[in-house]
Amino acid sequence: MATKTLDTKGRVTLGAKFAGQTVVIDDSDPTCITIRPMVLIPADEAWLYHNQTALGLVRKGLDDARSGNFAVASPDVDGDLDWLDDIEE
Repeated sequence: MATKTLDTKGRVTLGAKFAGQTVVIDDSDPTCITIRPMVLIPADEAWLYHNQTALGLVRKGLDDARSGNFAVASPDVDGDLDWLDDIEE
């Protein structure tokens, strides 16, 4: 935690380690201002972060891949397409 003083135009600097980063400034609470680093994603990929089931499966798949755990059987493409149709609703 650091103490900073805003300049006469209301600006504050965060330091070189934050240079070039995108942040969101939450000033919805008049007693607290929160600055959070953000990573922007394309709008057409944002659905994943609104679907906890799909996001959990993606994260599990990534963990499995990192661990070298791959499927032995061929993927059930028809079943996967049916599942995808179900979760898009």
